[in-house]
Amino acid sequence: MDELDVLIAQLDELLGEGAVDTSDALEIATCAGLAERMGADPVVLAAAEAWRAGPGGPLLAELWEEADVETLVEDVEGLLGANADEDELEEVFFDFDDLVAAAVWSKKRAVVAKGAQRVAATVRLAPEIFEPLAPYGRQMSRLRAVGEDLGLYDYWLALADAAGN
Repeated sequence: MDELDVLIAQLDELLGEGAVDTSDALEIATCAGLAERMGADPVVLAAAEAWRAGPGGPLLAELWEEADVETLVEDVEGLLGANADEDELEEVFFDFDDLVAAAVWSKKRAVVAKGAQRVAATVRLAPEIFEPLAPYGRQMSRLRAVGEDLGLYDYWLALADAAGN
């Protein structure tokens, strides 16, 4: 089972359980957003889109009203000079990316756009710190969705560029 299959199975499970709060809504939006970015068949995402347009709409609206993008961006910036190990780098970076994927899928790209620019700038400021994540950057920068939205996903290109620094 590859990563996309795992995301789709997780999304089906989350939709089956139902969302009762913004935390649940974020999980659904994140799984759907990551799957969509990885090129999931639109048919597979139909149930999630129906949830977004119907019962999930109010939860998603509440989620994006209270989303704390700033804290996640500051967490990435806090890695500068923090002597973080690779696991911590991955956790902090992917927490931010999960929020971006959820925002894109939720049609709330603008909520994370400035934060994404700051994250890309942070990576370029000290690429040697983020070099362990460069393979992820190379992998992600090959995705069609990333290539079609470089203004938002520039942080993946910055990571890819961190290799060899």
